[in-house]
Amino acid sequence: QSVQRLPHGGILYELDSAESALWFNTPAHKAKFVVNFGSNATVKDRSFNILVENVPISYDPNSIRSNTEVEAKGGLKQGSITKARWIKPITRRKADQRTAHAIITLNSKENTNQILRFGISIEGKKVYGRKLLPEPTRCLKCQSYDVSHVTAECVQEHDTCGTCGAKHRTATCKVDDPNYYQCANCDCQGHASWSRECPTFISKWENVKNRSDDAKYRYFPTDDPLTW
Repeated sequence: QSVQRLPHGGILYELDSAESALWFNTPAHKAKFVVNFGSNATVKDRSFNILVENVPISYDPNSIRSNTEVEAKGGLKQGSITKARWIKPITRRKADQRTAHAIITLNSKENTNQILRFGISIEGKKVYGRKLLPEPTRCLKCQSYDVSHVTAECVQEHDTCGTCGAKHRTATCKVDDPNYYQCANCDCQGHASWSRECPTFISKWENVKNRSDDAKYRYFPTDDPLTW
């Protein structure tokens, strides 16, 4: 029905019916299709991301055992969770922090909606999630949201630190006191360019959400009327 080239070089195909999607998902049909794109091409199944808040930091998102336990306690089939990660680097946590936000990726709308509706138990704590909606893209070199390029294509000669705003890479920054953070977008102290509390980020994100169909629904729509 439609074809779209993605920024990272992939191609997104939209099929004309659920029957076509089921036909395509047959391994033999996938193999015949992808061979036309070269030996290194693969088909990436659709995944569904949710932001789970206040997860105990004792949880290991990279552990198969931990995720299998989460699936079992949540009544999900084994393998439903395909990936998980903390939303922020561990190095940015406060000394007394006990919980953090995590991104959990699942393999179906139904499994994702179950967590969105009922929550899930992680490390003995009932936690709740919400859809991870697309966010405005920020160049990690110049820190700007008002660009349509990735870091490798940035034409700015020097790196702008996302933490202190100086001319060096964010990873090498020595500033660890939030009072001295300097946002390159707002040109003010008190927060970093990567902060989700940055006024520029919030404004850009609201614009993105207003253009997103996913933002109109709490759940991922399925045949179940409760998800509409």
